[in-house]
This record gives sequence, structure tokens and C-alpha cells, in this order.
Amino acid sequence: MIRHIVWWTLQEEADGHSAEENARRIQEASAILSGIPSVRSLEVSYQIQPTSTVPAQVVLQSVHDDMDGLKAYAEHPVHLEFARLVKAVSASRQALDYAV
Repeated sequence: MIRHIVWWTLQEEADGHSAEENARRIQEASAILSGIPSVRSLEVSYQIQPTSTVPAQVVLQSVHDDMDGLKAYAEHPVHLEFARLVKAVSASRQALDYAV
């Protein structure tokens, strides 16, 4: 199993919305990602706790059977559409993939 974790910091204002509004938009838009066949589980949150040691406003965690499944997810048209929204409103992106 491969766990894929991504976190973003958002622009203060982008796409006509505040960072807080865009965080909600990202979480709402992410629901469709669960329908991608190689996604075993998916969680997205913008309720980042003050104990966090990284600057992040939104975090996504997905689980895939293997690296081929992660690649299929990354290249899936639904994910690419989601990524367009996130890229339009984010200031930075960090990711971590690991085997479990």
C-alpha cells in the first residue's frame, strides 16, 4: 500500500475567494476523487491544528495499492481537473509518499 500525503498553503486571495473560502472549495471538490478506481481511501481537511509544524491550510491523504495505482490517480482526468483548481489558489505544495 502507498500512502500519499499532500499539503498546501493558499494565496490570501485567489480566484475571487479568500484563502478560507478556497480551502472549503478544495475540500468540497475533492469528494469526486474517491471515484477514481485506484483510490482505496481519501481524506481532505482544512482544519489544521495549531500544533502542526508545517505551514499548511489544506491536507489531502490518499491510499493506493501500489505506485502504479498512485500514478493512475495522478494521471486520471478527474484528478487533473481537481489539480487545476488547487494550482489556481495555492501558494505552495508539499507531498510525501510512503509504503505501508
